Amino acid sequence: MRVRHVLGSFALAALLPLTLAAEGCSGSSSSGPGAADTDAATGPGSSTDGGTGKSDGAPAADGAPAPPANDCKLTGLTGVADVSPTFLFNDPPTIAPPAMTGGTLKGKYTVDKATVYLPTQTKGLADPAKSTGTVNAWAVFDGTSYFLYLKASFTISSVAGAQMQGTDVSSQGGFTVASAALTLDHACNTKPAGEADYSFTESGNGRAQILIKTSTTFGDTYLLLDASKM
Repeated sequence: MRVRHVLGSFALAALLPLTLAAEGCSGSSSSGPGAADTDAATGPGSSTDGGTGKSDGAPAADGAPAPPANDCKLTGLTGVADVSPTFLFNDPPTIAPPAMTGGTLKGKYTVDKATVYLPTQTKGLADPAKSTGTVNAWAVFDGTSYFLYLKASFTISSVAGAQMQGTDVSSQGGFTVASAALTLDHACNTKPAGEADYSFTESGNGRAQILIKTSTTFGDTYLLLDASKM
């Protein structure tokens, strides 16, 4: 049972609201240990409002929260291919995610490579070489607004057998940048109770990386998304 708990802590539903940090964010659904039942995610190209049902900036009724500054109507991407992630142990300084350097996020990005860094303390319990999965992800950044989508399904090989993890999340709202740190406000969705740490690199060469970090009692888990700018 201890092994199951360790690997359950890696549930990618904790990585975004995106996974990219929400077990049960409005407008998304997640599977895996501890995930809450929620509405289905909008998914690529399904609805330009992210499935939020928010108004088009109409004045809020008395006592109701004001509509978000973001209009929640960025258009999602379609036709984005699945990628097979690489699984590694987070084992610094030998193996670790690259340092993010920041930059300017603007435009449409499709993820064409993904790397999962399992917590260091799961060594001897998990087997990255025998783990498999698929990732489908994209992001749109326009001014101070974002639309981020991530669908992932992982089978983590472990001494307790195959551990299934997955997430299917979609988030819109506003974003801010401080050096390499990326903050999402989830204005068009319910903000998750526990947020992950996001950082990024956009060097202006047509490529970008988003690194999603989740801290657990068994060490840090990272999901590195490498993307091409459309």
